[in-house]
Amino acid sequence: MSYQLDNKPDNRVLVVGGGMGGIRTMLDLAESGHSVVLVDSARSIGGLMTQLDRTFPTNNCDLCTLSPHLSQSGRQERIELLTMTQITGMEGERGAFSVTVKTAPRYIDMEKCTACGECFKHFPDCVRFTPGLDHRAPTCMRYPQAIPQAYSVDMAACKDLQALVDICPAKAIVPDDTEKTRTIECGSIVLAPGAEVFDPKGLDYLGYSSQPDIVTSLEYERILSASGPTSGQLVRPSDKKQPQKIAWIQCIGSRGIQKGAQSYCSSACCMFALKEAMVTKERFQDSIEATIFYMDMRTFGKDYELYLQQAKERFGVRLVRCRPHSVVHKQGAQGLEIQYLPEGQAQQVCEEFDMVVLSTGFLVGQQTREMANILGIDLDSHGFAKTGSFTPVATSKPGIYVAGLFESPKDIPETMVQGSAAACMAAGDLSAKGILSGQEEEFPPERDISGEEPRVGVFLCDCGENIGGVLDVQKLADYAQSLPGVVVAQSVGHGCSSQSMERITSIVESEKLNRVVIGGCSPRTHEKRFQDTIRKAGLNPYLLEMANIRDQITWVHAAEPELAAKKAQSLIRMAVGAAKMARPLADSTLPMNKNALVVGGGVAGMTTALELARHGHKVYLAERSAKLGGNAAKLRKTLEGEDVRAFVNGLVEKVKASENISVITGAIIVDHSGIPGMFKTGMQVGPQMFYRQVEHGVTVLATGALGNHPDQYLLGKSDSVITQLEMDSLIEDKPEKVKSWSNVVMIQCVGSRSPENPNCSRICCQAAVKNALRIVEINPDARVFVLYRDMRTFGLSEDYYQEARQKGVFFVRYSQDAPPKVDQGQDGCVKVVFNEPVIGADLEVEADCLCLSTGLVADDENNEDLALIFKLPRTKDGFFLEDHVKLRPVDLPVPGFFVAGTAHSPKNIRDSIAQAQAAASRARTMLAANEISTGAAVAKVDGQKCAACLICVRACPFGVPFINAEGYSQIDPARCRGCGVCAAACPAKAIQLMQFEDDRILAKLESLFERMVA
Repeated sequence: MSYQLDNKPDNRVLVVGGGMGGIRTMLDLAESGHSVVLVDSARSIGGLMTQLDRTFPTNNCDLCTLSPHLSQSGRQERIELLTMTQITGMEGERGAFSVTVKTAPRYIDMEKCTACGECFKHFPDCVRFTPGLDHRAPTCMRYPQAIPQAYSVDMAACKDLQALVDICPAKAIVPDDTEKTRTIECGSIVLAPGAEVFDPKGLDYLGYSSQPDIVTSLEYERILSASGPTSGQLVRPSDKKQPQKIAWIQCIGSRGIQKGAQSYCSSACCMFALKEAMVTKERFQDSIEATIFYMDMRTFGKDYELYLQQAKERFGVRLVRCRPHSVVHKQGAQGLEIQYLPEGQAQQVCEEFDMVVLSTGFLVGQQTREMANILGIDLDSHGFAKTGSFTPVATSKPGIYVAGLFESPKDIPETMVQGSAAACMAAGDLSAKGILSGQEEEFPPERDISGEEPRVGVFLCDCGENIGGVLDVQKLADYAQSLPGVVVAQSVGHGCSSQSMERITSIVESEKLNRVVIGGCSPRTHEKRFQDTIRKAGLNPYLLEMANIRDQITWVHAAEPELAAKKAQSLIRMAVGAAKMARPLADSTLPMNKNALVVGGGVAGMTTALELARHGHKVYLAERSAKLGGNAAKLRKTLEGEDVRAFVNGLVEKVKASENISVITGAIIVDHSGIPGMFKTGMQVGPQMFYRQVEHGVTVLATGALGNHPDQYLLGKSDSVITQLEMDSLIEDKPEKVKSWSNVVMIQCVGSRSPENPNCSRICCQAAVKNALRIVEINPDARVFVLYRDMRTFGLSEDYYQEARQKGVFFVRYSQDAPPKVDQGQDGCVKVVFNEPVIGADLEVEADCLCLSTGLVADDENNEDLALIFKLPRTKDGFFLEDHVKLRPVDLPVPGFFVAGTAHSPKNIRDSIAQAQAAASRARTMLAANEISTGAAVAKVDGQKCAACLICVRACPFGVPFINAEGYSQIDPARCRGCGVCAAACPAKAIQLMQFEDDRILAKLESLFERMVA
């Protein structure tokens, strides 16, 4: 849906930064009916993620998953992009900001530029530098889907200006282009400028400046990437030979005191290194040895611990716990020598590697600091924007919000969450009430193809190494050209790039094609984009067929190129056969229900409800227990020292006072029906279990998690053994008892990172550090021992870890194979025995209190019931499974469902609040529309064949079919979910599922088996 552009300043948001956080903010706001101006100092949007080869934990191609988001930003009518632009001034206040921006000259008319490459081909010195290792990279476009799709000229390097102007066939070069200044009036501002990567040139002991085979992790990504300087070939920069041994060194520029280094943890580096090592091993198997040198392996994200185990057990990645002393290149030696002291050894080891990868962290750049000064927002000691535990995306200046790396070091999912959260908060400062009007995007009239013979066009993507690295795409195109009914068959490079899509549209029009086959990525991520492409050429969008040659061939048969080529031919042949049977279809629309159901009354649920209510939506807040508050009501202090109980009580009062929120306590969900935008959910309420049904357009699950209480270390058997949650309250309520303690022992990873509960609970290390600091503050003489496997104080919480060490808290590592031993001691104490790896001996401590970090586990029984009722998937450990671990961490796979807080995975209050705000934002993108599209994949009954046998009525899981007055089955297209059960069950074959009709399926089968001989 597109929107009537509303340029009123009080309905406009200025978003600064075109990385993933800024893009997510921009799209959420635009889809919710607000105007957005996005400014970025770079020449194209996408940020650091566009330079990555793959992302963890799925190891998917970033360009493939990212491109639909970038392409959306290029076609949203409510969005204005200003690249090569910086903020120079700001006046006003929340609701009425006036921001001055300065745009550098591109020397290109972006309306005319087609990115044909002629300017670079003849004048490569005039083309802007591209990030990466190749200092003569072909264009300023960092990746094939660059937005905006235009070159940039470096006039200072141009020696023959007139010749450069004349060579451009589109006459797009503007030699007299000048710097432009303008003022943007807006109601709120979101800052998502990202961060810079630490430059290790000043660290002489690493040899980065002098040795070409010592690269940063981002440079290694560019080497691996199909769009990088070596086209995905892994070779050493020095001699272009494939390395045999590669080492990764962690915490370069983070957790250190080196020149220019920062004290905090950059959060993503451990997973970054694991991913690079795994991808390398996956591609080259035993021909390459991968070693990671680390201090703590911080795999704290959802399912990240499983990723770590996979790296070690499946791929054989070697992990060495130590901080290497130096990297040197000895005279006459072929490789690089790393000197290090392994843990538990007294002898230094020297080992030779062919390449060394430095895992460099993030830091706030000077340009971002200067912008913050112009805007008048407070920064912390590291240069990150100051926010609060309960206001995770709000800066010190009302009306200005922050997302992504400028808030703190983080991974992509947290950046996406904060992007949506910032959109939610920024929209709250605007006066507009959503979409003013909406019509289908302006497309040309559909061409009537009735009576035409099929004229099929086949367009094949190579996607660099993803497809072209396994298949000969041109050879596959030649094969497709030979198939009956195929008029055109071409390779189109990165098919989802704007240039390739324009080319497809042009060919469809010029060749009068009436069917299109795309051979490339998954239709799950790209079908809508290609449907829009052929629609622009006048074709019905359902005349498209996609062959998934990436997921189903090149990703799974990379080691068998000949067999992969044969399978690719079969898939293309089947797709062509199905396309010839395709017929034009029409989408159905229904009115949108503007209400929302939020399940769960903890911090996440209440925050989501309040934000949706603030934007004018009626919210049903269903809580299973008798009162609101959830797990947070049991907490007293955050790591930063903020009062949790006062915050939770304040939330409860706000919820109860809101006229738009209907609180339903004692509510148990029992049934659910409807379609996204028109849901009905039934629940039993109160002690009498009365049945109540509510109608709503979206559902947010914020059902929380349970405190783990494993049967370990005398927990529940000794009064001296408690959990961190119990310690949190005890410190506040019984400080005199804390003052009496001499020894306190804390054991980490109790009930987590084990076969029964394999993942990390994320919050335990911070809880231990928080409580240890509070204990030594009350009782400076107390000896506090924290026994850990890996200290996972990620991000800025690393500063508190260092503070605890400085204040005398003892941190002692133990291995999973040799955990601490606990026995009941004398006088109420417990005896704890553990190995001290530095001295290599066992220590025994008589602890007055043993505190176990037990973390959180999924509320398995409740989650299982809800998953069955709502038909939602879960992870193996019982949490709800998001739609995409990186790009859609708040959306659930079923449209209209969103997740927030610890129902998604273990997280602290700050992260739960951010995800709750994000869930509200994502929900608003649906609720802003006045109509919902039910799609065209609905069942249709042939009344002449129907025998009214009632089999379809009984078989349908949604109760849609009924026998009408004419005596045959009827299916309401507005209610049909397109599952196809009725079509499969009908004995008379009277029911067809549109888009999957019998003749279309049979055409695929006939095409697949046509060359088989009986």
